[in-house]
Amino acid sequence: MYKRQDDNHLTSDHVELLSSNCVLEFKRDGVQLGVYKKLRMGRYPIDARLDLHRLTVDEARKEVFGFIKDCMKYDIRTVIILHGKGERNPDKKAQLKSYLAKWLPDIDDVLAFHSAQKHHGGTGAVYVLLRKSENERKKNREKYGQE
Repeated sequence: MYKRQDDNHLTSDHVELLSSNCVLEFKRDGVQLGVYKKLRMGRYPIDARLDLHRLTVDEARKEVFGFIKDCMKYDIRTVIILHGKGERNPDKKAQLKSYLAKWLPDIDDVLAFHSAQKHHGGTGAVYVLLRKSENERKKNREKYGQE
């Protein structure tokens, strides 16, 4: 678990619970359709993974926030977050999945996300595409001669 001060803006306030088979999908304006399709199809290499199984909502909130921060620090672009489907819950509602669907769009570094392909966990996991870090953008500008 991450040990850090809580500058986390993600909320653990009540959210509408999603069903276990609900597909998560989100794309910011400006993300090319081809890039989003490639993410959706699981065609980007997964550079890091976070498993939220058996965590409380508050523990998951802290883990997701810290994980994304660390990914940005280390120039990681494509990750998978395993949240589970909530099928063990009596009401078959996916609590962590529901919160993740609320949190990810609230993180500026998240460009897009989509439920994973079946072989990566299907609707119990989500692919996340992160923006390039400032360091990576600088390298691109230097590489292509832009100021």
